[in-house]
Amino acid sequence: MNRLVHVNLLLEEERRGHSPIRPRVMAPMFAFIALLAAVGWAGLALLSNAMIRSGNARAEEQIREQSSTVARYESIVARKAALEAEAGQLDRFLDGRVLFGPALAAVAESVPEDSSLARLELSYPPASATVRPAPGTANAKKSPPGATLRLQGVTSRPRDVEDLVAAIREGGATNAFVSAAVPPGSFRTDVTPGTFRFEIVAAGAPRSFSPPPKTPPRRAPAAAANGGGNAP
Repeated sequence: MNRLVHVNLLLEEERRGHSPIRPRVMAPMFAFIALLAAVGWAGLALLSNAMIRSGNARAEEQIREQSSTVARYESIVARKAALEAEAGQLDRFLDGRVLFGPALAAVAESVPEDSSLARLELSYPPASATVRPAPGTANAKKSPPGATLRLQGVTSRPRDVEDLVAAIREGGATNAFVSAAVPPGSFRTDVTPGTFRFEIVAAGAPRSFSPPPKTPPRRAPAAAANGGGNAP
């Protein structure tokens, strides 16, 4: 009987496994791949950081530009408000003007032929003088004072003085003067027979720097709205 005897003469460290993967070969390869991955990740991180910094810089630049634009806009708005306030003040000043030139010309044209004016005085009261509103009125503010017109003259017909007063009250001077009267005792006989001296005092319209109140539109009567006839 024959027996086969297998004798292994390889040392333990010289034995090789049947697996095709060799640790001695794969370990350096895995290390190299890991190194490449680490380098790639670091490069991507640096690139991403650079892109973030660039985006932040652009965003900061846009914020600075927008801040400058907002500042210019606010400056323009403030200037516009100041100009509107100045324009409003000018409008109130123009509305508050009292034009005495046309009024005095109308007074001169209203002097009768048999009368003549010897003195004309137009004056404003001191700035501290004001006219208080009537009790119970809603407007508690004091009204600015108006001018005072004093006319002194000579006439041969007392009726002419009354006509001149009526002309100041109701004629072309009504835009500047609200009242006119002959003060008591100011109508007296002159040294010349048949002539009289007189004085007329007219109160000027108060200067108001507030815009005039808006009047509501007038509505047509029901009859006019129905064509002028009676409603059925």
